[in-house]
Amino acid sequence: MRILLSCNHEYPSYKPNGSGKEITKFPSGSNHHQHDLLARGLAEKGHEVYYFVNHTADAISDPGVHLVSTLIDDVDIVHLNARINEEVYRYYKSKSVSVIATNHLYVANEIPPFKWVHVSKTTADLYQEKHYVWCGLDPEDYIYKEQKDDYYLFIANITRYLEKGLDIAFKITQKLNKKLVVAGSSKNPSDIAIVENLCNKFNVTYVGDVRGSEKAKLLANAKALFSPSKLPETFGITLIEALFSGTPVICSNNGAYGEIISKDVGFVCETESDYINAFKNIDAIKSSTCRSYAMNNFHYLKTTEKYLKIYNEILMSKKQINELNF
Repeated sequence: MRILLSCNHEYPSYKPNGSGKEITKFPSGSNHHQHDLLARGLAEKGHEVYYFVNHTADAISDPGVHLVSTLIDDVDIVHLNARINEEVYRYYKSKSVSVIATNHLYVANEIPPFKWVHVSKTTADLYQEKHYVWCGLDPEDYIYKEQKDDYYLFIANITRYLEKGLDIAFKITQKLNKKLVVAGSSKNPSDIAIVENLCNKFNVTYVGDVRGSEKAKLLANAKALFSPSKLPETFGITLIEALFSGTPVICSNNGAYGEIISKDVGFVCETESDYINAFKNIDAIKSSTCRSYAMNNFHYLKTTEKYLKIYNEILMSKKQINELNF
């Protein structure tokens, strides 16, 4: 199959080093990394992959992934990131090439302009659509570790630190006298300053933006990942990053969190007492269970296989329509 992927970031999205307490252009960037991994996975499955993405002349792509600066006409299907690449969509629509997009967000009352594949069943249900594929990661990017340190990790795009539940993280860890480490950055320096000041006030360590091996070590050594988000989360990349590291999850029951975190790998909480119970019983969760759950459900090649199934469904449907119109 000849497949064109398109995204709007600078390839590759994976960065070996974070910006610390400096601003970042993409505080998360997880949706970009998902597209990069999909390109890699499709190429590893033997498909011809063209990637229309910003890149420097000396950028080195994954084997079998062709970085292109102009659109390729002779392709079977095009896969975009939702809400961007409208010109790309119109171009291929005019040529009757099937186009789909991965949707990472939820916007109330929004009507998808073309076929979207959502990142969770929770999000697909909100749009009253059926297609969804869980996000996937490369386990080689993470360190599996069973022996943990004594800190709990809160990591998020701190542009929305209150919506992400930082106040809850402070409250619970202070009440239980637990050590908290906060990671994450923003495009806005004022957000960074506010979060750093709050962390200082509560005697909490703030490390800023972490990437690569630094992030892997932080995840691997954490007693648990703590994500008490108040948002209708469409997925939860940091949660599965923790699981690949053998680190259990304590999270809210908002959005897709309850969909992707099973009782074997974490605690999905509704109330303050739920959070307190989770902290008290976190040692009951085995690191090996977290890792195997991540490998079985969130490996990027599993994500790739599910997208290929959708591609084939679309192309088969298109073939049947063409035959009917013959």
